[in-house]
Amino acid sequence: MELDLFSAWDEVITRLKMASNTTAIAFYNDKEQLLDANTVMRKYLGIVDLSQDTPHSLVNPSLKYLLKARPDKENRIFEGMLTIGNYTDISYVLKAQVFRKNDVICIFAEADTLTMFQENKKMSRLNQEVNNLQRQLLKEKTKLERTLNELKETQQMLIHSEKMNALGQMVAGVAHEINNPISFVTNNLYELKKYATEIFDAFYELENKIKSTDISEMISLFSDIKEKYDFDDISEDITDVISESQSGVKRVKNIVKDLRRFSRLDESERKNIDLVENIKSTLSIIKPEIDKKYIDFKIEAPESLFLDCYPGQLNQALLNILINAIYAVEEKGKIKLALYTKDKQTHILIEDNGCGISDEKINEIFNPFFTTKPVGTGTGLGLSITYKIITDLHKGTIKANSKLNKGSSFMITIPQNLEEK
Repeated sequence: MELDLFSAWDEVITRLKMASNTTAIAFYNDKEQLLDANTVMRKYLGIVDLSQDTPHSLVNPSLKYLLKARPDKENRIFEGMLTIGNYTDISYVLKAQVFRKNDVICIFAEADTLTMFQENKKMSRLNQEVNNLQRQLLKEKTKLERTLNELKETQQMLIHSEKMNALGQMVAGVAHEINNPISFVTNNLYELKKYATEIFDAFYELENKIKSTDISEMISLFSDIKEKYDFDDISEDITDVISESQSGVKRVKNIVKDLRRFSRLDESERKNIDLVENIKSTLSIIKPEIDKKYIDFKIEAPESLFLDCYPGQLNQALLNILINAIYAVEEKGKIKLALYTKDKQTHILIEDNGCGISDEKINEIFNPFFTTKPVGTGTGLGLSITYKIITDLHKGTIKANSKLNKGSSFMITIPQNLEEK
C-alpha cells in the first residue's frame, strides 16, 4: 500500500525534490558533461545556467572515478560524503548517493543536518568571542589613550633611531675626510718604497765599483753615483714623504677620535664633561656638510666649560639642531654657536640666517612627526627628540625664535649640576 502511494505521488515528489533548498541533484553523461542540475546543485557548482562552465567540480570522489565505478543491484555506484569545490579555497561536503543508468549518472546529495547544527554551535561560540573582543577593545582603547600621552618609555628607542639617521647623513662626509688622508698615505708609502729601493741599488753599485777600482778614484766615482741617482733630492723627498704620511695618519686618528667622542658609545650614562671639547668634536663630524655649502660658521666659547650631563644624548640634541641649521641656510650662509654660563646655568645659543619658520608653524616644531622639509627628506622626530633630551633628561629648557626668510635661533638652558635642579 505504501509503495503504491509513493508511486502515485512520484511525479510530485520528484518535482518537490528538484525545487528543494536542501537537496542537490545533478545529471552527467559519460563524457563528464553536465546535463541538468537543480537550483541547489547549481549554487554548489557556482553556475546560474547550464550554458556556463562550472568553476567547481566533484573533488572527492572525482567524476572520473565515478564513471569507472561498477553499479550495484540498485544501480548505485557511490554512497558517502561527496566534496564539491575548486581544489583550493572552496569546498562543500554533502551526504550523497550516486546512481548510473546506461550513460547517465545521477547525483543525489543533501546537506548533513548534524553537521549544520555543529557549525551553528561554532558560529554561536565565535559570535560570543567577537562580543568579548569588542568589550576588550573598548578597555584597550582607554589604555591606549593614556599610553599615547606617555612617550617616555619609547623615547629612548626614538633617540637611538634618530641618532642613527643623523649619523647616516654624516657618514658620506666622514668617509670622504678619511679617504683623502688614507689615499695619499698609500701613495706616499709606495713612493717611499721605490725611493728606498733606488737608494739600496745605488749603495750596492757604489760598493761594487769601489771594490773594482783603486782608492784615488773613489771620491770621483761616489760623486758620479750620487748625481746619477739624485741622492740628495731623494733624501729630501723621503723626509717629506714620511712627514706627510705621519700627518695623514694623525688626521685619520683625529677623525676617528672625534667620531667616537661624538657618539660617546662608552659614555651613555651621566657624566661631567668639557662641553666645549664635546661640541668641537660634534663640529668636526659635520664639517664636511659645512664646507660643502661654504658656510661661515662661528663659535664663541670659553676654553673649557664643564657640565654635568648625559654626553651621548646631549650630542644628539645639538646635532639635530645644527643639521637643521645647515639645511636651512643657503650657500655661504651663516651659523653661530655661543656657549656661556650664568646663574649656575649653561646656555647654548645656535643661530642661523636661513629660510626661517613662519609664525603659524613655530609653535609646532617640537611636536612629534612635524617637519617643514619636503616629503622623504625628514622624519619629523629630530626636534621632538631634542626637546625631550633637554627638558626631560637634563631638566632644562629650549626656546625657539624664527622669522620667515630671516633665520632662526635656539636657546638651550641646562643646569650645571642636575642634582641642584
